[in-house]
Amino acid sequence: MLYPTPSKTGNQLGDRFLIWIFTVGSQHHHCLDCGWRGWGEISYGGYQCVKRAEAAEFLVRSWMEEAYPGTSDRIISYIIGLDSLKATSIDNSIMLRAAAEDIRLRMDGIFEHKEHAIQFTKEFIALYTNGPAGGGGISTGHKKEIILVKGFVEREHVNVHIGSKRNKIKNSNNQRIDLQEDEPKTNSLQKKPISPSAKQGITHTPSPEFLLPEIECSPAQAGQKVLLYNVAHGRAGDKGNDLNFSIIPYFPPDIERLKAIITPEWVKEVVSTLLNPSSFLDSDAINKRDQWVNENVKVEIYEVRGIHSLNAVVRNVLDGGVNCSRRMDRHGKTISDLILSQQVVLPP
Repeated sequence: MLYPTPSKTGNQLGDRFLIWIFTVGSQHHHCLDCGWRGWGEISYGGYQCVKRAEAAEFLVRSWMEEAYPGTSDRIISYIIGLDSLKATSIDNSIMLRAAAEDIRLRMDGIFEHKEHAIQFTKEFIALYTNGPAGGGGISTGHKKEIILVKGFVEREHVNVHIGSKRNKIKNSNNQRIDLQEDEPKTNSLQKKPISPSAKQGITHTPSPEFLLPEIECSPAQAGQKVLLYNVAHGRAGDKGNDLNFSIIPYFPPDIERLKAIITPEWVKEVVSTLLNPSSFLDSDAINKRDQWVNENVKVEIYEVRGIHSLNAVVRNVLDGGVNCSRRMDRHGKTISDLILSQQVVLPP
């Protein structure tokens, strides 16, 4: 890092020093083998396109099980244009499926061996000739995946180096004189100042497209279903394999009522859809998912009193973290929309 010292004032700029401090260490981080990634995408449109995507997903999983038993459990799937970000209310999912007319099925797997990932891409390409009608725009790929594991460096492995350099800057009086000589010319081109009385008569009407929407700062409705979008705003992001999101009510006193809604149990139920291995789950798959969530997902909720908000931390919910996640949104930024799109009933 470089730290320049302030220069002297006046015409004489004087001397300037650059001081740098950096550390040299070893074993800052190491990598873990995450396996081989294989993925594929195919588009469907028009009548019953979601049903055809479901059939395509079933075929690829079946073909992989025939070639390498057990590999189907390493694959997740979702539909771009429908549920790839999971940012929709659970109550609206059925209606959205019926209305979908332009979708893209994506399947993504992390496999132990390279040949499994290659086989997956071959099976996916086979959808062109052996899959449901109308599928097009196939893209596939495979690559090695690693996880970068961060850690502290032991003190004995850190070496600190400090250095400095002095630069001599010449007198700049000549430049200053040139500027002074140009000042009359510059002033002659300037507009005449506007008088105070003239300023008072000037009005400015902002363009409608630049007007900020008005947010009603009043208590949210109680006793009926409302979207969290209409009650609060929030942000979300990743911390490794953990999710962090905030809930900030528009009307600060509403935080007390939101605390009764945003509980660890409620959060678990909402984010459990992030762990769906497929867009087409049967009851057994749902039970298996819920069991894994109960055993591995932990939720911590903190109240941030200074800004009347809640901060939630959800452990083990981002499919291994950004380096190896199979989700479309690896960083979990869009999960704030998943939270805010839920309908809740606030207490009085």
